[in-house]
Amino acid sequence: MIRFATITTLAIAATTPLACADVIYETAGPFGSPFGLVGFDVFTNQSVAVRFVPDQDYQLTSVSAWFMNNDGVPLDRPVRLSVQTDEAVGDAFIPSGEELEVMDLFITAIGWDPQFDTATASGDTVLNAGQAYWIVAESDYGASENPVWNWATGVSGYTSTTRFDTGEWQPGGTGATVGVVIEGDTVTTCRADLDGDGSLTIFDFLAYQNLFDAGDLAADFDGDGDLTIFDFLAFQNEFDAGCE
Repeated sequence: MIRFATITTLAIAATTPLACADVIYETAGPFGSPFGLVGFDVFTNQSVAVRFVPDQDYQLTSVSAWFMNNDGVPLDRPVRLSVQTDEAVGDAFIPSGEELEVMDLFITAIGWDPQFDTATASGDTVLNAGQAYWIVAESDYGASENPVWNWATGVSGYTSTTRFDTGEWQPGGTGATVGVVIEGDTVTTCRADLDGDGSLTIFDFLAYQNLFDAGDLAADFDGDGDLTIFDFLAFQNEFDAGCE
């Protein structure tokens, strides 16, 4: 169900995202139509999800979202946010149900005055470049007293909602999407640090030799699909260059 509200002024108060984090995915602030504000109800009969694809590896730090409130009093329970992997349904996609992270998002909006609220992640979830994920919002509020995830202004995205009658995810599609900012720290990797101790030492050379001798393609440092002397040279060049 989509809710509309007619208002004459919109006072937007935003919390500041973490300054040190990078933006993984973002849309925009709340969409105001001629009929007022628009959003997806997040309540017992409907969960809402937005799909995104990181452009590089990130360690998730926070998810922030624009929410308003169908009730005129403060909400006393949070929205449950989860990060889920992707599942194909024909030519479309839905959240898989595999949860990588779960966070509580406390909604500060009272009535239909959208607020930008932030849920802090554990810092343990790594999102891989080129892989699709979903942010899923659920709540146990009934209709008319529930939070509403605002649509974003002037952008489209890939969203999905659950069916009212079965609770199953409906195949998603590109169109109006929610106001959200997903942030994380860039994951930097150093291929030459094969023993993973954070330093480049003789033990990394030994680890490389073991991989090479075992025929493990993790030793294919020139990326040609074969293990040759050129892989040794490529490893040595990366070792000599050091890790930032």
